[in-house]
Amino acid sequence: MSLVPYLIPVLYNVLVDYEPAQRLASESRLSSHLITLLQSPNRAAFSPLVTYFCKILALLITQDGEVAVADSETASVLLKLAVSPDHNTDIEDFLALVSTAASYLANESFQEQLLNSKEADVFVKAFYIAHTQFDSELDDEDTAKELGQLCTSLLTTLADLTGNDAFPAHYSLESSVPQSLLKWLKEPHVILQSAACLALGNLSRSDQASTAFVQKYQAHLSLIAILSDPEIKDAQLLHSALSFLKNLAIPAQNKTVLGDLLKPVSVPRILTIDTLPQVQFSAVSLVRLLLVNCPDNVRRVISPITAEVEGSGKHTTVHDMISLFDRSDTEPTRLEAARSVATVCRVLHTAPTEEVLSGWSSEIEKTPSRDLFYAEHDLSQVLSFLITQEKWPILKSEAWFVFALMSRSKDGAQVIAKVLPISGAMDALSYAVTGKTANDETPLIESGAPEIPPAIPEELALEPQQVDPKQKANMAKVDRENCLVLCTEVVKNGETLESEQVGRLRSLIRQGTELLGERAEE
Repeated sequence: MSLVPYLIPVLYNVLVDYEPAQRLASESRLSSHLITLLQSPNRAAFSPLVTYFCKILALLITQDGEVAVADSETASVLLKLAVSPDHNTDIEDFLALVSTAASYLANESFQEQLLNSKEADVFVKAFYIAHTQFDSELDDEDTAKELGQLCTSLLTTLADLTGNDAFPAHYSLESSVPQSLLKWLKEPHVILQSAACLALGNLSRSDQASTAFVQKYQAHLSLIAILSDPEIKDAQLLHSALSFLKNLAIPAQNKTVLGDLLKPVSVPRILTIDTLPQVQFSAVSLVRLLLVNCPDNVRRVISPITAEVEGSGKHTTVHDMISLFDRSDTEPTRLEAARSVATVCRVLHTAPTEEVLSGWSSEIEKTPSRDLFYAEHDLSQVLSFLITQEKWPILKSEAWFVFALMSRSKDGAQVIAKVLPISGAMDALSYAVTGKTANDETPLIESGAPEIPPAIPEELALEPQQVDPKQKANMAKVDRENCLVLCTEVVKNGETLESEQVGRLRSLIRQGTELLGERAEE
C-alpha cells in the first residue's frame, strides 16, 4: 500500500500513449482496483493523487469492454469524493472527479445503478457545486472552458436520469431530489432554473405528477414569475420553463389554476418576441393547451386588455395570436396559432356565452356579445390555414368540426362565410364533401333557383361530430358529414353570401347528400 503513491503516476505514464496497454488494463479490471483504493480507510494518503486516478479511469472508460467490467459504484464513489470537503473547493480535483464520473454515467447501466442505489442526490449536489462555487475563481481560460464543458455534460446526464423510467420508482415527488429541483426554480441562477425546468418536465409526464406539481407544490408560481419578468431574455430558460408548463397544462384540473399565465405580462408577452422563434412556438403551444376545454381561460384571452380611446378597437390576446400567425414564417408556429384561435371559437360555440364573453357585454349596444367579439377580430386567414394545409389531416378534420359548430349560429356562419373565399378554402371544402376539388365539380346550381337550400334528408340526422384520431378510416365520412352541416347552415345563416358562393354551396349539398345516400344503401 505504501508504494501506491509512487505507482499511480508511473502507471498513468505507461498507459497514456499506448492503447494496447489501456485495453489490457481495462480487461484486468484495473478500474475496480482503483475504486477500491479510493474507498479504503487509507484514501487520505491518495488525496494528492486523485487527479491521476481520474486520468487513468478516463483512459479506461474509452475501452469497449470497460462498462461491463468496471465496478458498478464507480460513478457514485467519484461523485462522493467530489462533493466532500477534501475536494469540493479545489477546482482541479473537482473537475477531474466529476468529469470522470460523467464519462461513466454516459452509459445507461451506470445511470440505473445510481438510481437503484438511491444516490442521485450526490449527483444533484455535484451539479449544484459545479454551477455555483467556482465562477469567481476562473481566471484561467482553459479551466473555465473545461468547467463549461463539464456543465454541459452534467445537464445531459441530469436529463437522462430524470427521464429514466425507473426514476419515479426510486424518488417520489416528496423525496430529496425533486424537492431540490423545485428549490432551484427560485434560485437567482439562470442555468439552475433551466436545469430544474428540464428535469421537472421529465418528472411531470403523468397527470398525477403534473397535478401534484401544481396543486400541492405550486411549482407554477415560480414559472409564472420567470415568464413575467421582462429582464429574463435567456432563450434556454424561457423555452425550458414553457416546456415544463406544457406538461402541467394537460390535466383539466390544472388549467384554471394556471390561468394567470394568460395575463398580458406573462405568456402573451412572449408571443411578441420575434427574436426567439422557438420560444414563440412553445408559448403559443402552451396557450392552446390552456384553452382546450377551459371556458375560464378562453375568457381571459378574449377579454379586452385595455380600455382604449372611445371608438377605437379593443386589443385582446387573440389579436396577439393572429398577429403571430401573420408574422411568423415557421409553419408549426402558424399551425399552433391557428389551432389556438379555433379552440377559442369552439368554446365560444359550446360554453355559455355570458360566462365566456363577460368582457364584451354592452348596456348600450343591443348586439349579442359574440357578434361584438367577431366584429373586432378578422379570423378568416388564420382559420383558413387549418383547412388548406395538407400535412396534418387530423387537424383539418378538427377544423371542419369546429366550423360546423360555428355555422349553426348566424354570427358563426358569417365568420365561416369569410373563410371560404380565401385561396384554397373552397377547394378543400369541395374535396371533403365530394372527393373532388372545386374545379372538377359539376355545374353550379344557379342562385336564382329555389330560395330554400336543398335539405339534407332527416333520416341522415347530421350533427357536427368530432373525428376520432384512432379511426382514420372513418375520417373521410365524418369530414363529409361535418362539411354538409357547414354548407347547409352557412347557406341558411350567411346573410352576406354572394350569389356565386350560394350556388357552389348548394351544389355541394346536393352532391354530398347523394353520396351519403349511396353509402347508406351499401
